[in-house]
Amino acid sequence: MKKHFLLKIFSLILSCFLFSITYAQEAKNSNCPNPAGGCDTVGIEHRVSPWRVGGFIGPTVAFCGKWSSTFNSNKYRDKSLFNGIGYHANLNADYFFNTKKNKQLKFGVGAIAGLQTFFLRNDLDDFLDKIIAESGSSNAVIRKGASADHYFVAGPVLSYAFGKKPRSPFVEASVRGGIFQTTPAAIFVYDQATSSNIYSVTATEKRYHAGLLTTLGLFFPSKKGLWSWGVEATGFRTKVNYIFPGATIYSYQRKHGGFSAGLAFRRNFVRDIPFRKDPTPPLLCEAPDLELMMGGKSIKGLVFSTLDSTKADSIQISWKSRSILDSTKSETFTARLHQLNGGMDNVIAQVVCQKETKMAWPAGYLNPATGRPVEGQYYMTVQSQQISSCASCTSEATTTGFSVQKPDRIVDSVDRCFKQCFLEVYAYKKVKVKRVKYGKSPTSCVGCICPIDTVSKTISQYHLLGTVKRDNCDASKLDLNAETSGIIIPKWATTIYTSVETIVAGDCAGIPQGRNKVNYSAPVKKGKAGVFKRAYQKK
Repeated sequence: MKKHFLLKIFSLILSCFLFSITYAQEAKNSNCPNPAGGCDTVGIEHRVSPWRVGGFIGPTVAFCGKWSSTFNSNKYRDKSLFNGIGYHANLNADYFFNTKKNKQLKFGVGAIAGLQTFFLRNDLDDFLDKIIAESGSSNAVIRKGASADHYFVAGPVLSYAFGKKPRSPFVEASVRGGIFQTTPAAIFVYDQATSSNIYSVTATEKRYHAGLLTTLGLFFPSKKGLWSWGVEATGFRTKVNYIFPGATIYSYQRKHGGFSAGLAFRRNFVRDIPFRKDPTPPLLCEAPDLELMMGGKSIKGLVFSTLDSTKADSIQISWKSRSILDSTKSETFTARLHQLNGGMDNVIAQVVCQKETKMAWPAGYLNPATGRPVEGQYYMTVQSQQISSCASCTSEATTTGFSVQKPDRIVDSVDRCFKQCFLEVYAYKKVKVKRVKYGKSPTSCVGCICPIDTVSKTISQYHLLGTVKRDNCDASKLDLNAETSGIIIPKWATTIYTSVETIVAGDCAGIPQGRNKVNYSAPVKKGKAGVFKRAYQKK
């Protein structure tokens, strides 16, 4: 390896410097993934609504206070109703006071509106035939209609799930009281020839009575837990009034009740509840540390001769993250190895958005006899990308390289040591800016996150005050106060900063070759800078 031909390395250094400035604009083409979420400060939680609706349908049987009064009584006032099997249907709405997700026992109140009809039993015909025969009529007409109930009841409801999962079966019981409108069976038997009444039963004006309805059911929720299907039993108790019109009007009031069993369903609802989320902290991507090693020594910025025929060790390309990660974010790297040769810039190896921190030198660009890179200028770029649930960032590119050149026969009289310092002086100014605040809109579309306010925010704004360039300089011996004395410091600045970037190439009395950058800061008092001290970056 030879450390000469320094003029030829200038183009390599210049290309690396320009690339480090412009590469961030090309990062958008690296096809790195974008975050899946958003950085809203308003979140939406799906909760089960305390409201629930349901329904029931099934056969029903009337019960008149005791078994004999219901089916086998010989008393006209009981048997005249002749209520048999019918049907019962209702709809209900309930409100539960505690709807926590894993709550097993729930208490609520609700209401049921329903109707039921009892068909007339077949033995009514035998009964009427007997009445007609006893009356001696030979031309009797019969008119009849079944009884019906309409009701509205309200009261407490209790639900108990057998497990804490959304699909756990549950039992439900309720006791509700309210108003029943009952129409008894209507029966008219009269002689067609004389229009005389033989036998009749009809309703009175008093059709509304207080009543009680109880339910007990077993339900099985669907896959998502919103629908539940099951079986339910109901029982009711109220009163009914009816009369026997004729020569003498007999008015009666009797107990009226019954039982039902059938299919039932319940339907829960989900509502969106907005809640405040802490702002997601921003991501800060730092350029990785990049290293090119051969035989345990750095080769950054070196020039090799194509005439060197000694066997070389393999080139190790590696980089290291400078970021502190946690479980909420991940980091990947995009690294590319370029060859500049014959006016062409070719990417000869790359790693795009991967977690690897190493890259192998491509075998096609090695001399098979010596293991050394073939002729050309090589430079390497590495960028870091971080991704969290709602944000992403891409760092500046870290760039370095070396050159493999064919030596000229002309003796170069230029000094074989190249040292250059570049100072950049800057300050930060506190300025107020406007920031748009977002939230859930009460007037726009449901679930929309829209701008709802504009708030003021103070930020630190970067201001470049000036630059200083020194050739053949020793960064360790620079007097920063003297070097920056010609730069005007604005009145608003309380602290100024300077970044000292050094480029070393060639044989410089043991000074490591390559590029290095160190930051310094100094307090400002009455428009003059104090003593500069090194500014260490927080990690």
